[in-house]
Amino acid sequence: MVVALLATPVVSAENTNGYKVRPSIGNASGGNTSADAINPLNVITPLTVSNSIIQGQTIRHQFNIGSGVRWLEVNLDWISSSDSLALTVYTPGWAKVGTYHDIDDGVIDGKIHIDIIPNSGYVEQGAWTFDVYGERVATQRTYYLDVYQHY
Repeated sequence: MVVALLATPVVSAENTNGYKVRPSIGNASGGNTSADAINPLNVITPLTVSNSIIQGQTIRHQFNIGSGVRWLEVNLDWISSSDSLALTVYTPGWAKVGTYHDIDDGVIDGKIHIDIIPNSGYVEQGAWTFDVYGERVATQRTYYLDVYQHY
């Protein structure tokens, strides 16, 4: 019973502040998802940053999201599941979309890979904020944060 609960993604179409968050259906490599293969006009524009973090540290990143974006694919990858990072996402209007952990995409694998989908219309245009927090870090951990804009 406990194993079944741990295998269930915590984020399963969670509705928060006008957005639904789910484990990602993308491949986090800038390639096409199955939905994009159907419509070749769905261009994915990657926004990428890497940094190093220590225990208890928060590092803020902001990405400017353009107009006409249907959903965001977010991938925070720190490679080692022995450390734990958390990701808090805010809209340009500073509405908190949520705080996410490794298990929230359904797999404990040293990454948080989620899709953020507006309940209606398009993703809010402007500077989205992504706070990376060193929840449990042995020494120092390098991470990579990628945000893909799906049109």
